[in-house]
Amino acid sequence: MLRALEIFAEHPVQLSFALASLLALLGLGLVVLRLLPRSARATAEAAELRASEVRLRASEARFRQLADATFEGLVIHRDGIVIDANTAMAAIVGWPQEMLIGRNLFDLCAPSSHDQLRAQLAKLARGEAPVAGDPPIEINLRHADGSAIPVEIHARTMPFENGDARVVAVRDIRERKAAEERILHMAHHDALTSLPNRNLFRDRLGQAMARAKRGGNTVAVLCLDLDRFKPVNDLLGPEIADELLRQVALRLTESIRADDTVARLGADEFALIQVGLSHPDGPAVMADRLVKAIAEPFCICGHHIVIGTSIGIALYPSDGISGDELVRAADNALDRAKASGGGTFRFFESEMDLRLQERRHLERDLRQALMTEQLELHYQPLLDCDQLTVLGCEALLRWRHPERGPISPADFIPLAEESGLIMQLGAWVLRTACSEAAGWPDDKIVAVNLSPIQFRQPDLAEQILAILAETGLAPNRLELEITEGVLIEDTERTLAALTILKNAGIHISLDDFGTGFSSLSYLQRFPLRQDQDRPLLHLGDGAESGFHVDRARGHRARPLAADHGHGGRRGDADPARLAAERGLRPGPRLSAGQAHATGRHCQALGNATAAGPD
Repeated sequence: MLRALEIFAEHPVQLSFALASLLALLGLGLVVLRLLPRSARATAEAAELRASEVRLRASEARFRQLADATFEGLVIHRDGIVIDANTAMAAIVGWPQEMLIGRNLFDLCAPSSHDQLRAQLAKLARGEAPVAGDPPIEINLRHADGSAIPVEIHARTMPFENGDARVVAVRDIRERKAAEERILHMAHHDALTSLPNRNLFRDRLGQAMARAKRGGNTVAVLCLDLDRFKPVNDLLGPEIADELLRQVALRLTESIRADDTVARLGADEFALIQVGLSHPDGPAVMADRLVKAIAEPFCICGHHIVIGTSIGIALYPSDGISGDELVRAADNALDRAKASGGGTFRFFESEMDLRLQERRHLERDLRQALMTEQLELHYQPLLDCDQLTVLGCEALLRWRHPERGPISPADFIPLAEESGLIMQLGAWVLRTACSEAAGWPDDKIVAVNLSPIQFRQPDLAEQILAILAETGLAPNRLELEITEGVLIEDTERTLAALTILKNAGIHISLDDFGTGFSSLSYLQRFPLRQDQDRPLLHLGDGAESGFHVDRARGHRARPLAADHGHGGRRGDADPARLAAERGLRPGPRLSAGQAHATGRHCQALGNATAAGPD
């Protein structure tokens, strides 16, 4: 060190440069030392920044993948201009994803929903941002092909690129809407024919009457019922019958105007609402067209089917001011058309309403009659025409009204069948007849008629057997008379019930063979009496002037056709002449008051009227 100082002392200038140089080097070293850590940090920070950018891009990519993987469309917009959208959104509207960017929302929205969109954007402009829990909004978007797409949207506000933006979740609800429409269609349309059902018919009728009331116009309601449809169903089967109904519906639809409505109300019942009537003959012209359309033959699965239709017409407001009144009036007119033989139409008349009220009163009185012993049984003797002996008696129901006097079965039996009272009425007749016949001689039978309506009871056979057990009448002393209509309605259930009754020993006879659609081969399925082709004679009322000859199945006479519910064809021979040839004369009916002596009266009648065999 001393030597160095000596050198520097000997050379002061060089010392100054050297010192200066050394100081400069030291200063540079310090600068370098200071710069070295700062550069390392910068490098590290830069590396971290680059890594962050990579992670951000990866996160953004994952976010976009997630957004694209969702089933809902996502749109980000600011002031109604699309900033971003996912692939699901592009698929919903049918545009490429890149073509959505920069588009105005109104370009993507169907015109029918522009007002809704405008209202939502106005709320956002006022600062009324949507919040969690807000219900979704349903709008229609416009597809690239121009069709409307029902969607459900949720919107939220979010920060995006130095400002707020709106993110909208879009759910395609086309499938849901289609399902709702199918359910709505099923609720308002007939499943077989796709025609409006009764519910939609009533709704449209109400609308039509409301419009007619405002405009002072007329509305016509036409109620249609198919003629001869039931035999098609019974003989050809339900598949053919269903196809027939579909073809009928098609013909009706093709026969009406676009503004009219045709509906299916029941099995073979249809109805038409005719609006905008400019001519009073309009309903008649329409009804005539429908009658002719249905009268044309139908060809179904090789079957040539000919049916017809009966139509009742009622007009608003003259025939009714409510839908129910109008339909009821048209139904009344329909009954009149069917009573005229079918294949025609009738207008409602005020007298029909009076008859309807009369029927209601009669139904009320009949219910009362069941509870107040106004009903009674009369008995007609049954003769074996070969042996000229009394077999027993047939029970005939009679009603003596306390105010109106005797009421014909032709008036109250159909009413009982329509109202459902026939179930109670039939049970009363059977129980009373069996109870009274139990006191007759053991070889005398009692015959009781059963309505086809009674066979709709699933336990009819059990009810009859219970009544026999209750009254003590032997099963082989009861004969049940049925009409041919029983055999073609719900065949399997009817066959099962008749088989149970036959196996119990009860006789079953057919009352009106030849008046319907059955054949002898068809009848072989049923357990009917096997006696055939024997001359049958029935002693009727003197007032009914004579006897009824029938060669139908069974070995005894049938009631006269004047008694409601009993058919049968008249024989070729004159009844009075046949009776005279056999030395027979009419005998009296026996009332319920003589029930205790019925057997004796029947026997006495047989002795008195049989002058002897031929």
